[in-house]
Amino acid sequence: MIIVGERLNSSRVSVRQALEKKDENFLVNEALKQKQAGADILDLNVSALPEKEIELLKWAVPLLQERVDLPLAIDSPHPSAIEVGLSLHRGRALLNSLSLEKNRWEALLPIIKEYRPLIVALCLDETGLPSTPEEALRLAQRISTKLEKEGVDPADVFLDPLVRPLGVDYRAGTLFLLSLRLIKQKLPAFRTIAGISNISFGLPLRSLLNRTLLSLAAEAGLEAAIIDPCDPEVIASLKAAEALCGRDINLKAYLSYARAKKKARGANFPGNAN
Repeated sequence: MIIVGERLNSSRVSVRQALEKKDENFLVNEALKQKQAGADILDLNVSALPEKEIELLKWAVPLLQERVDLPLAIDSPHPSAIEVGLSLHRGRALLNSLSLEKNRWEALLPIIKEYRPLIVALCLDETGLPSTPEEALRLAQRISTKLEKEGVDPADVFLDPLVRPLGVDYRAGTLFLLSLRLIKQKLPAFRTIAGISNISFGLPLRSLLNRTLLSLAAEAGLEAAIIDPCDPEVIASLKAAEALCGRDINLKAYLSYARAKKKARGANFPGNAN
């Protein structure tokens, strides 16, 4: 599972305050904590400060790349901000995100062609969120076909079936998992991604819901997850799920994780008191 660390998001009060102050130490420490916890990519979203978004990206992208050896996901609702982030990024960034919404597609396609990022592609168009797995698949097929016609390699695209809050719709988990399985079955050349923490928005015991959905998604074939890697229970559940699903050859990752936890805290790592 590719782990995209979600903590550098200006929707978090502490991050927004650090961005307003241009607090280098806070931002870099948040990034380093995620890397040390196992993140492969760091999602950077400064869009909660729209009037300063471009300025902050010009400050934060070089800073993070200089101090933390991980690629960034440039995450914004504004194509102009995404272009700035991609233009500053050394190596390949992840664009978060493209959709079939006409204005967004037309604005982002030239940027994609110029900078060739990896792409998060949402199963979403002007009509809104898909209401059935079949509808999610149709949207995934449309976006995959359009990207292939534009010369985009399927290996560079992560299709996102969209996780929505369980507190809004009790069927949200089932809809996501069924959509994920269908997309994996019908579009095997494309990888998949999901913002797992969306499932628990507004509910108590968020970590419990997040790690349970992540385990189920791992079994369903999810390749990448936008999560909080600093939540030890989430990471513990992911390592166990990948081992149980046969995704961890010879249990190499699980045993390495267990040894590291035992060394750091004795035998009391999450889920096992022995």
